[in-house]
Order: sequence, then C-alpha cells, then structure tokens
Amino acid sequence: MKIYKFNSLVNHVLNLHQGTSVDSLIVRFCNKIKVGYPSFISEWVLFAVHKKVKRFDLDLSVPGGSPYTYKFPDLVGLLTKFPLNKFLPLYEKSMSFTWCLRSLNVFLSLRSISLVSVDIKDEVVRYFLDSCPYIEKLCIRGSASIIDVEFVDPLPYLKVLEISECCNIQSLVISVKNLASCAYEGNEISLPFKNVPNLSELTLGGVFSESFVYEPNKHSSYSAQLVKLVLNLHTASVARQIFPRDLPQLHALKRLELSIVSQVGRSLLFLTSLIKASPQLHEFKIKINYLVPCSPFIYLSSLIPFPEVTSVEADVFDHKNLKAIEVDGYCGCASEDEFVAQLCKIAATSLETVIIDTDCDYYRDHPDYKYIIVMYRPRQDGRLPMMKGVKKGKRSHEEPIEDGQMNRFDAKKHAERFASSFPPFGVKFIVR
Repeated sequence: MKIYKFNSLVNHVLNLHQGTSVDSLIVRFCNKIKVGYPSFISEWVLFAVHKKVKRFDLDLSVPGGSPYTYKFPDLVGLLTKFPLNKFLPLYEKSMSFTWCLRSLNVFLSLRSISLVSVDIKDEVVRYFLDSCPYIEKLCIRGSASIIDVEFVDPLPYLKVLEISECCNIQSLVISVKNLASCAYEGNEISLPFKNVPNLSELTLGGVFSESFVYEPNKHSSYSAQLVKLVLNLHTASVARQIFPRDLPQLHALKRLELSIVSQVGRSLLFLTSLIKASPQLHEFKIKINYLVPCSPFIYLSSLIPFPEVTSVEADVFDHKNLKAIEVDGYCGCASEDEFVAQLCKIAATSLETVIIDTDCDYYRDHPDYKYIIVMYRPRQDGRLPMMKGVKKGKRSHEEPIEDGQMNRFDAKKHAERFASSFPPFGVKFIVR
C-alpha cells in the first residue's frame, strides 16, 4: 500500500474516535520515503499527545534496513504543535520547555513507548523518563540521534528497556532496580549495567554479545540471575580461534536463544559449552545464518564470532534438565547433524522435543558491493537462489552450496532421514 493511501486509512480511523483518550496507538508501515518526511507522521504523534495515550508504538522500518528515518519532534517541536497563545504564556512564566510540556500534559499518561526507525533525541528520552511517572516499557531501535542516555532510578515502574541499532551511541547507563527485561545491540561502549537486581531477561548483540561469552567476569554481577538469554552473535571484533578459559556462569538460566553466522560445514560444537554453563536450562534455540563466499580469496573464518571445535575437543557432559531443542535455518549439512546428535547425547535423560526448521537464508558477499552482505534465499524449486538487495543485472552465476541443500524440500527430507536414525521412542522430532 502506498504511503499516502495508508495515511488516508489511518486518518479515517483516527477521525472516527470521538473520545478524550486512547489506551493504545500502534502504527507500523515500511517507510520508503527518500526525500523529506510527510507532515502527517507528526500529526499521528500529535494525536497521541492530545488523546493521552498510554501505549504508543511507531514502527517505520523497512526489511533489510533503511536510511530514511523519521525525526521525532524535539521538545521545541512538540511545544510548537500547540497554538501560540497556549504555550507562549507558559514559557514566559517558566523559561523551561520541559515545564511547559508538563503543564500541557504532553505524554504524561504514557506507560509504554516503542519507536523503530525513528530518530529521537536524548532530550526527549530524558523528558519521557522525568515526566512519565508510570512508564513501564521503553524501546528505541534504529535512532541515529541517541548519543548519551541514562536510565537511573527513581523509575519504579520501568520493567522493559530496549536500546538497539543506535549507530551513534557513545554512553549508556542502566541502574533500575525493578528492570526485568533489557535488550542492547550496538556499538562497543562501557558496561551499562550498574544496579539491576531484578533483571531476568537479557538480549545482547554486536560486540556486547561477544564480550558476554569471552569476557564473563565483566558480566558476573548479573549473569547468574538471568532466566532467559538471547545472544545475537553476528559479528567478530577479532578472529576467534581459541576456546575461552572461562565461560559465563548461568546458574538460573531456563531458556537460551542464539542467532549466529557461520559457514556451511563449520563445526558448531563450541556452542555446547554455553549449555554446560547453564545447568538449569530447559529450552535451547539456535538460528543459523550462513555466509557463502563469492571468491576463494575471502577468508570467512575471521568473520565468525566463535572458534571451530572438533568432536575430540568438545565438552562431554550430562545435562539433567534440557527438555526442548530448536534448530532454525537448517540446510542439511553434516555439521548441523553432528551438533544436534551431540545435544541429544548430552541431554539423553531429559530431552523431550527436537524441532528442526528448514526455513533457511544464505548470505553471500557480492563483488559489486564490497562491504555489504547480500541475502540469498533458496528457491522452492531448487534452482538458483533468489537474491535480495542487489540491483537487477548485477547478479553473478552461483553454483549450489557444497555440503548443503539449496532446495528446502531436499533439506526437509534430509532432516527427516536424520531424525529417523534415532530410536522411535523417547525424543519427539518435529521437522518443518
């Protein structure tokens, strides 16, 4: 749907509302606008202000990322949305934009705000924290204007926080006693967690996820209390060829989710060490994204954020609590089978379910885009993969991936054969 048609639809719905308040306003659409930003997006923000929303979600992201980010009004911008005769006397009285906005009840009822691919300044975040006494959730993803933010008590109701993909962030401080769930994915910064005694769910990406695995002592103040952990291991700041001496101690962890990049055929056995570090683990999920070189001169191992471990070097142990395993991105290569078989062996006495999902994306460096990883998706008919993100006419011929299945149908059949090699009783295998 084109943006202006979408705007007409949204405005029609908003105009139907005649009440004085709205509990939730959630707007999501792909923002593909390249020049300027339509004023009507700001009108939606103003509607949220006037209707005293408790939950406001604005998601303008585009799959694969987009540089065209809407700029959320700053404090002056929010103030000037009101008639001059309404805010000018307030400003002359206080000389404070923050005081004026509070006097006009701007977002004072807010309990949850999520802004995705929306540029929001530090000063507006501070306004939310200082002026919204009941705020419970704050999510900012894909803002280039976030630089230095602090989330420090008193914030008695803040339970959920996400700061991700904010490319210019330099400093982040989190010290909130009641915070239960947090996500950070972005630049390498000083350790942000100062006092988070109730933090139980954590998502980390980028350099921070590497640090969590390879520098566990830096995270020891909170790692042992985590119940759910999500690590997006998609980048390597340095080549990881050596097995780390220490691993994070995840004594309370019940669910572990990994999203990794790897090379087809490369051993995944190192990742079993994270299961060993989690004696109470019940559920383990891994999403595998494969890198495929377009040239034999590209050394992929340096891009993969974990070392290759042989079956001889891998940890051998018994896990008494692991009940469910899910492998997403399965393409049918030997290293995947080896990894799943090892997990089944490790949790032989407790394992109940293994899910193998063959919905798989392949990635490939493209010679016309030297610093961009381009995504290929296997075709349903098993022929050459479809490509996303590359201009028409730029694609080079590609042969099927060695040691993997380009055809999802074949990968599924392989997974079914692999599952049938296990005894028919005990563990339930689900292939999809």
